[in-house]
Amino acid sequence: MSVPDFLYSIRFRLLASLFVLLGLSISISMYGLWTFERDQYLVIAQNEAAKAGQTVEKALRNAMLQNNRAAIQQSVNDIHAIVKPSVISILSYEGLVTVSSDKAMLGMYFNRDKEESCTICHTTRGVAPRHSAVFLETEAGPVLRNVIKIANGPECYGCHAPEQKNCGILIYDVLFTDTIEMLRTVLFRMALTGIVAFVSLILVLLFVIQRYVHRPLHQLMDGFMHVGTGDFSYWVEVDTRGEFQAMADLFNVMSQAIQRSFIKIKEQNWETTSLYTFVQQLSQAIEWHLLQRLITDLLYETFNARQVAVFLTREKQSQVVYEVSWRQSDDLRYNHREYALLDNADDLPPGVVPEWERWRAGELTRPSFSDKDTRVVLPLVSKEVVLGLVCLQRETDRPFSGAEKKLFFALSEQVGIALANARLYRMAITDGLTELYTRRYCEASMQKLLEIHESTQATSFCILMLDLDHFKLVNDTHGHQVGDEILIQLADLLRVSIRQDDVACRYGGEEFIVLIMGGLKMGRESALRLHKVIENHLFTSSTAPPLHNTISIGVANFPLHGKNGEEIIGAADHALYEAKERGRNRVVCFGEE
Repeated sequence: MSVPDFLYSIRFRLLASLFVLLGLSISISMYGLWTFERDQYLVIAQNEAAKAGQTVEKALRNAMLQNNRAAIQQSVNDIHAIVKPSVISILSYEGLVTVSSDKAMLGMYFNRDKEESCTICHTTRGVAPRHSAVFLETEAGPVLRNVIKIANGPECYGCHAPEQKNCGILIYDVLFTDTIEMLRTVLFRMALTGIVAFVSLILVLLFVIQRYVHRPLHQLMDGFMHVGTGDFSYWVEVDTRGEFQAMADLFNVMSQAIQRSFIKIKEQNWETTSLYTFVQQLSQAIEWHLLQRLITDLLYETFNARQVAVFLTREKQSQVVYEVSWRQSDDLRYNHREYALLDNADDLPPGVVPEWERWRAGELTRPSFSDKDTRVVLPLVSKEVVLGLVCLQRETDRPFSGAEKKLFFALSEQVGIALANARLYRMAITDGLTELYTRRYCEASMQKLLEIHESTQATSFCILMLDLDHFKLVNDTHGHQVGDEILIQLADLLRVSIRQDDVACRYGGEEFIVLIMGGLKMGRESALRLHKVIENHLFTSSTAPPLHNTISIGVANFPLHGKNGEEIIGAADHALYEAKERGRNRVVCFGEE
């Protein structure tokens, strides 16, 4: 803690206030005690000195009545020898020192109107002084001078006139050096005692403040610092009871309430953000297969799943088929399969087949959670039309939270809408018989590639134009139903033999076009591979024996063989014509000899 922070701390302010208060209290108490004791002691000393002076006066009276100056001097000397240190002097009525225990004072004259030691009490002439004792500072030290009148009485009239009130003055000086030293010693001890008491109280107060004020406050401040950094689970425990314990309990209750609110807000924010991101991603895909993969990937990544399987239904040649895509944490590949209604799906991931069978049987109609909320089955429905099923599995120690469960219900509706739109779009861009893309879609895809090439100058693609050899003979010999079945099987061969980014289209009749991304070498290799697959395939039919059909392929490349779509298609068509002229059942590239 820096010096400014310490000066503004509660501990410093409290200690400083207590230091000042205790210092003033002890100082005032000690000063009052000292002045009271000092004054009382001086009063007692004055009284004792006055009594001693009166005693001396009584002791000297007999010698003075005998008018024996030598006896008086001897009595004064004897008393002085007993009561030391003191000075006893007798002044005549006129103020002359006639007898004194201090020989230096014999013969001295005291004028009460002029003598400094007398004017202290005799302030006004003719007015009797109020005090008979006074403190004087002398070379020997402080002296208490007691002035005792020697009253004139009948027994004194032999030497003194009756009209005199006093025969003389007895001065009894008592040296107070030892007394003052004793008072100083008492003052020093009282001051030392006060300082020790002050320091002791300060140490005790410092311990009490540190133990019962500063430490609980510091523990509460630690709690605020932890909560301020987002650690809402921090629990404040104070080593005391009372108000600080109540404050700590209230702080813990407050931090737990903040934590619950923060978690709720965080979950709501995560739910909103995830839903927005999910919907935004879904809106970027309208094609059926791209959307299916996107849904699989988004579910896998959004929920950090161990396994995701997406089942989608569609009609294929008046028959319901199931497209299944899945991802697993131990296999990063994207998997896609197609199953007929009665086919066995033994190659699907473990655990999803029972849910799939229950869903096909119509038993799963709403989202359900199992395995301690680590597994969810989510039917996909849009406007009461069944579109598919999602099976998602997590690790056993990571169950779905409440926010994630809510998100599933929201995503179910959005995914259903996206799939319904993709189904309508698929119907619009695919051929009804082969389910390959239409000629219009092929031309639109080609135009997109050309636009990309204009902006990047890096796009190259090939057009493969395919035609079944002697297909008219098949129709004339076996009928159009068999011809349609051969076209459907050919479309299936094209789908499974090209890459995911390539596009297969039915161009018209028995002619097909495949857009291959890449250069002429890639187009040639793809054409040869397709030619070989179809040449080795045995076409089957329910009403005709198995047939072998060959295919002729013409290959053209952009930008080598044309600057626009029409030129590239024309070049591919010309290459196909060359392939037929050379005897069919072959691959010919445009311009190839």
